[in-house]
Amino acid sequence: MVAAAGYTGQPRIAMSRYIVRELIQQGDMLHYWPVSSPPTKQEEQPVDLTHVDYQRDDSLAIICLNRPEAGNTLSRQMALDILAAATAARDDEAVRAVVFSARGPMFSFGGDLKEFQLFGTDTEKLATIADRWHEAQHILLTMPKPVVVGVNGIAAGGGVPMTLVGDIVLVDETARYRLAYTAAGLSPDGGSTWLLPRLIGLRRTQELIFENRELSAAEAVDWGLATRTVPEGAALEAAVKAAHTLARGATQAYASARRMLQASFENGFITQTNIETVEIAANLAGQDGQEGIDAFINKRVPQFRGMH
Repeated sequence: MVAAAGYTGQPRIAMSRYIVRELIQQGDMLHYWPVSSPPTKQEEQPVDLTHVDYQRDDSLAIICLNRPEAGNTLSRQMALDILAAATAARDDEAVRAVVFSARGPMFSFGGDLKEFQLFGTDTEKLATIADRWHEAQHILLTMPKPVVVGVNGIAAGGGVPMTLVGDIVLVDETARYRLAYTAAGLSPDGGSTWLLPRLIGLRRTQELIFENRELSAAEAVDWGLATRTVPEGAALEAAVKAAHTLARGATQAYASARRMLQASFENGFITQTNIETVEIAANLAGQDGQEGIDAFINKRVPQFRGMH
């Protein structure tokens, strides 16, 4: 057990919670990000978005891949656009939930192989695209707001990890998943090798990578890649509806849950329960916690504001 500045001699388990709290506040805990990053006011649409559509709908940010003529494939410009949109959604203090989906009949065929072919042996160009996209993926995974993904059509290659950033993933009943990287002589990216084993296990991940097995929408739900199916053509609409419901909820509690669930794969039981103690205490003392408890006791509908 390491010493912590300001520790005044509480029992060992209390000291553990103290250290956890300090590390969270400093942003120093491995695989765990700060409890809060004060957002800046930004309600205007990000500028110069070419391959992504970004809209505000009340307290939602709706991010849609918008390159249907090219199967919503990931180009350099799309990677930059996703990053700009994800950053705007995270930083806009009026946004309480985020939708990620796609325009057109397909979710995404993955990387733009025609563009990649032009790079030849210049590894730096593709690495730059991957870096920008990975930064966007990280923002979507770690922002303190719930994310709902609506999957339509085919999600192939990089389109698969794009679907995995959500807390709720709604998939069109006709949709299909196929990882497909190795079929094109490439290795997976987009966080596939981090996300997939955690969601579906190592063996099934290996099956998707090495055998390029295609999954139906129902199989994606059964395997744990998606939450549930929705009628054909209704993925975006269903995602928006679900996100509106979440936006009316206790978004600070959702933020705590997002942090803790991702940290759980790296932490031991004691560390994880110490984090739970810090988070639930902060939520209890916050405005949403006070409102939720009062509403429950008095049998009324709570009016959450998303504030500690």
